[in-house]
Amino acid sequence: MHNIFIQDLSAILLTGGAFGWIFKKFLKLPLLLGYIFGGVLLSLPISYTPYVVSKDSASTLAEIGVLLLMFSMGLHFGVRKIKSLGSSPIIIGVLQALLMWFVGTQVCRALGLTGTETLFIGAVLSTASTAVIIKILEDKQLTSARFADKLMAVLLVEDSVAIFMIIWLSTSVTGSEIKLYELLPIFLCSILLWWLLGTLLLPRIIHSAFLAGKEELLVILSIGLALGLAFLSASWNFSSALGAFIMGSILSECREIRKIESIIEPVKNIFALVFFVSIGFLFSPKIIIDKWQFILAAVCTIVVGKFTINLFFNLFAGRGVKDSIRISGFMVQIGELSFVIAQVGVSLGAIDNQNFSAIVATAIITILITPFIVKSTLLLADKAEFILPNSTYKLIESYSQSVIEFSLENKMLPFYEKYSLFKGINFLINNTKNRLKKNYMLMTSKNVTATLDRLAPWDEYLVPVSISSNSIIVGKNLIDLKLREKFTVNVVAIAREARTIISPKANESILPNDTLLVYGNEKSIYDLQNFCNEERQDELFASLDQCTLAGIKLNADHPFIDKTILHLGIRVNYNCIVLAVNRKNNRIKNPISTFMFNVDDELFIFGTRESLEKIRELQN
Repeated sequence: MHNIFIQDLSAILLTGGAFGWIFKKFLKLPLLLGYIFGGVLLSLPISYTPYVVSKDSASTLAEIGVLLLMFSMGLHFGVRKIKSLGSSPIIIGVLQALLMWFVGTQVCRALGLTGTETLFIGAVLSTASTAVIIKILEDKQLTSARFADKLMAVLLVEDSVAIFMIIWLSTSVTGSEIKLYELLPIFLCSILLWWLLGTLLLPRIIHSAFLAGKEELLVILSIGLALGLAFLSASWNFSSALGAFIMGSILSECREIRKIESIIEPVKNIFALVFFVSIGFLFSPKIIIDKWQFILAAVCTIVVGKFTINLFFNLFAGRGVKDSIRISGFMVQIGELSFVIAQVGVSLGAIDNQNFSAIVATAIITILITPFIVKSTLLLADKAEFILPNSTYKLIESYSQSVIEFSLENKMLPFYEKYSLFKGINFLINNTKNRLKKNYMLMTSKNVTATLDRLAPWDEYLVPVSISSNSIIVGKNLIDLKLREKFTVNVVAIAREARTIISPKANESILPNDTLLVYGNEKSIYDLQNFCNEERQDELFASLDQCTLAGIKLNADHPFIDKTILHLGIRVNYNCIVLAVNRKNNRIKNPISTFMFNVDDELFIFGTRESLEKIRELQN
């Protein structure tokens, strides 16, 4: 069994990695498509190809992958960020999940299915794949984008609704007396208790562990806490993924958050690969032929239904045209929780094996097409302003801005006090009319400030930008970088180890592993992130195996003669260090900068082979 596990793990990693590389390098497709294709290959018992013997061990590793993905997303999505999003994600998540559930059940009945099977399959079609969405956001470097927070908030609510679907469907089939209204307070109190204890205790424990054992204890405790809360959540009949996400949100308040993110990244990537490969295990090409009508209907329902429903609710919530299209484009698939719902249905006898296989095929197809839909919707969102009629676009954006101002200007308090829906709607209508009137006046006067009308306060926001040790901006100061002039952004703070520099001065230098808190719009921040992610290729970052210690003897014609180390600027101009000088069998160690070279001096220099060769060439 031990050898089988090693065989399976090596087959998964090598096959998934190989196809991920092929898909990314040569086909220019997302990594996860290569992982899934590798899983399909591993599921086929064909000679001369890798084959996974134990699907159970792979499934366990895949579940860990989902938990670590949720944990890492929770680190980006802390308690403070959740509070700042308000109640709109809850409304959108609940309404779109329930409406999609209803649409899914109606499609199933139209296909001839009856009974509780339609309820189970409808619930399957209502839940998007958080793991897939996170992976696409990471691949496209959109985790810090403005819409990503709103998208993750909706996904979190949707997953919570899916948990209640599982519990309600299970109890309805088995005839249990557990009521949904009895479960809801337990669910909410459990989450509040976890957050309360976590925010009070865990940041102090993590900081103490970091001081004691640095990164070693930090990675052990972080992953252990994530898996521990995931297990506790599952044992209470909640989602294990939800528990991992909550632990990530709790640890996001720790001062060591950046170190936690960096050290769990390799571990997360390994198990995430196993998860996507395991999805390919479940695929059977034969089922597409046998159940093609069901699969086609399910895929169309998911893509068209989820996109349309999400687009409507996001527009209604004031997300704006661009963000609404983006969020909706990411939601057009089913994933991990859908598998859980389907497996519960099979275990209770509500879903037959044929339909379960068709659900798996539907999930894989929707996951495979999601990257292409996302790419198309991102392009559509950027061009929506020019595609839609100008009056329609202005109406939607004005409505969106009035919704935001409705909450920013504390208009909700009297609304809640008087319980008057009509006054709230009337405020939105009047605000929209006033804004449209302003737009019309600006357009008719052809004033250049008309473009400012589209700039709402939430178009520019604060985003942390991490600086790697090899970034091209390391060692440079802010005045030389001219980030404001190049990218129209403002660096408002620099987080460095345990301290934060607020309003850094122009001569402040950027150090490795700094985090810049940047204020700007989405495009400018995206361009800045790409710029900061570029790595230096010069000799300063050469590997140690490219460096050597060599002796160079100076002849009478060498340009170093009668010049000092400081005057020659050997460190700066040649990226070398003079460690010693042998002068007439007298060794001078660590010569000072004012040391002058003489004829027949032998210099012992440490540097790259290329830089030493440049100094030797000066002999000629």
